[in-house]
Amino acid sequence: MSSASERFEELVRDYSRVMAAAIRRVCGRRHGTLAADVEQEVHLALWKRLQGGNEITYPVSYLYKMALTTALAAIRKIEREAPLFSEEAAAPPDSGSAAPANLYPVERSRLIDQVLGKLDADHARALRAYLAGFNHKEVASLFDWSESVARHKIYRGIERLKAQMREERVQ
Repeated sequence: MSSASERFEELVRDYSRVMAAAIRRVCGRRHGTLAADVEQEVHLALWKRLQGGNEITYPVSYLYKMALTTALAAIRKIEREAPLFSEEAAAPPDSGSAAPANLYPVERSRLIDQVLGKLDADHARALRAYLAGFNHKEVASLFDWSESVARHKIYRGIERLKAQMREERVQ
């Protein structure tokens, strides 16, 4: 067995839970069927990196980020390939179809971006970072805030975002 093969097996054995958690975080229930395929893609990318002779300095961080980005790419690819017109889309909207969950991802993104523009600057910045995948600690360090301030801005921002989205959908 070559050293790259041994290193690969060691990394997969030691960090498979971390990779699986990252994949589940992104795929969730909606795209849960992609988890096995995404895991294979992560393993393939790891194998290629190790075969190229590249060492991984911080394996847990590297594998977690790789799993996140691979899962996001897979979901984006599926949503890009989704049909733009379907029987459901042609049906007349019912009273419950105004919910943001019933919008296409592009429409939902546009609505969220529009509503974020109406929030004050700090809440909007905190929410954009949080929605981009940064956790409370990372948001705090990005904007030189304490963790509690970052958590507060994110929490209040989400509450204001929800209220604004309810108003936008009513109008």
